Amino acid sequence: MTGCPIAHHGVSKASRGCSHLAASHFSKLFPSLPPVTLSEEQAAIIGGPGGLMHDFDGTSNDSSIPSGYIFFAQFIDHDITLDVTSSLRVQQASDDAIAKLPNIRTPTLDLDCVYGFGPEASPHIYDGDRPGRIAVHPNGYDLARSPTGSALIGDPRNDENIFVAQMQLLFHRFHNKLFNERVYQEAGSAEFDRFEEAQKQARYHYQWLVLFDFLKRLCDPAVYRFAAEKLVTGNASFPFFHKPDSHGKLNMPVEFSVAAYRVGHTMVRSSYAVNHQMLDVELFAEEFGTEGFSELPAELSLDWRYLLDVEDCIRPRMAKAIDTLLANEIQDMPRPVVNSNNPNDRALAFRNLLRGSSLRLPSGQAVAAELAGKGYPVNPNINLALNDLPGWHLLDRLEKNHKSPLRTATPLFYYILRESEINNQGERLGPVGSAILMEVFGAMLSCSKHSFLQLPHGWNPDPCVSKERKGWWSEKYREGFSREALVNNEDYYPFELADVVRFVSS
Repeated sequence: MTGCPIAHHGVSKASRGCSHLAASHFSKLFPSLPPVTLSEEQAAIIGGPGGLMHDFDGTSNDSSIPSGYIFFAQFIDHDITLDVTSSLRVQQASDDAIAKLPNIRTPTLDLDCVYGFGPEASPHIYDGDRPGRIAVHPNGYDLARSPTGSALIGDPRNDENIFVAQMQLLFHRFHNKLFNERVYQEAGSAEFDRFEEAQKQARYHYQWLVLFDFLKRLCDPAVYRFAAEKLVTGNASFPFFHKPDSHGKLNMPVEFSVAAYRVGHTMVRSSYAVNHQMLDVELFAEEFGTEGFSELPAELSLDWRYLLDVEDCIRPRMAKAIDTLLANEIQDMPRPVVNSNNPNDRALAFRNLLRGSSLRLPSGQAVAAELAGKGYPVNPNINLALNDLPGWHLLDRLEKNHKSPLRTATPLFYYILRESEINNQGERLGPVGSAILMEVFGAMLSCSKHSFLQLPHGWNPDPCVSKERKGWWSEKYREGFSREALVNNEDYYPFELADVVRFVSS
């Protein structure tokens, strides 16, 4: 796994292979489970161009999740994980080799992709004329940029498309407005640093959104209730599988980073509405200027009302259903995103499957049995009904017309997507994927000293940021941030991502 530095989009040459910069490392959630080995031919049949997972015509249903959350998921991913050393094509790695893989991001939901190393160590991120504020472009609708057009941000990957770039900008503006309007020194307190207080409040609001908004919308309701109840009550046994290592560091499980959290890939559409004039813009399109890593054209100034439920009279575009199909746009990614002429390499599903094999991920069936053994509401004997899917017979041909072993030992990434179709009709993630997410995010929130869950008297969102500030909101949000309602009431979102948009826009 070492000695093979590769080009990650947006990551400079100096960053590749820099294991000495590791904030943590990768690991296995289920080290005792046997791996699923895929050949390139098998991976191409399932996930390559024209394969089982290629959604040519974009006919998948909508999910119940506004499409803005897909780019929030990408923003979260860039905040917690960055692997700059592993390669797509390597021999299967041992657990020891995986444990040596450096993760350059801190897996603690601390917004280091926004703050970098702080104003002193990362001054290029900050506004030199207004101390304590994060820089934004003078035009007001783009990220601050260098003279060559590079975004001045904590993680260059957050400029790889206009939507994640605008999510980054949203949190820059969120910090600045908290700094300007909502932080103050409490009477009698000995020390006060306005920047640090604004940073802390931004982190707490962000973590709340991850737990009580994003995960609640995405995860299977039964699994969410099972895990979230243990998390908010401080159950010492939870998470069951994901624990700090012997040095007290929280590593990044590959079952999460390479399989379960890649659920967002299937929720991507090929095109999105940007504003009332640009209602059908392709995700990676040179003619629209959406490929990223360049200044945002004025006509693509993003109106979040088309991506999030900001305004009652504008229904946002919804994310694609969680199924086994990936949009044509990401099954044929452009060269600036993936530097390869191999059509398979430019198919995201193929890349996910092959990387899962190189990192020795177990089968979905084996993981389901482990989770069920800990009490998760997971059915380890679910019928994936693979015979109902066109193309699976091609895998059987590789076995000389015997049934492919992948039917009963299914790659974890594919299993999670198919389970979502079977269990939740693509509206939400299925139980196995949901349990892995709750394990990993639960550990981040329960183990980090920067977590709002660690505060002795609890923490709630600022009333001037959340729905508590407006008297015209429905009574269903007037429960005083009840933890019981947050866990059990599927319609209770007293503070959601759309509220950040409303706050910074007010």
